[in-house]
Amino acid sequence: MNYWEGYMDWPLADDWKCETCGENGPLEWGFVHAQCRCMNCHTEYKMRDKDQNVVNTPICQLKDEYKIPSRLLWDKLHIPLELFSDDDWDSVMNGEVTA
Repeated sequence: MNYWEGYMDWPLADDWKCETCGENGPLEWGFVHAQCRCMNCHTEYKMRDKDQNVVNTPICQLKDEYKIPSRLLWDKLHIPLELFSDDDWDSVMNGEVTA
């Protein structure tokens, strides 16, 4: 069974863009209900808030301290987040990769 499969078809806010790659979709569903990810960079999102209400602006699952570094690495490498190596993360966290 594939963990990620099928296009997410819930309505999205017109101005929504992925926090990592800046694309406005498409998203694909995960195995967990209301979990999805960007098909470009694989940033994970939830489609329900903490009270389990459906949202139309996906909620990014990256910790705040990784949002800017993931954007910088995406701009440099253009590969899915899970393919970033430890060395890639070290270089961006140490300030060696900048905008």
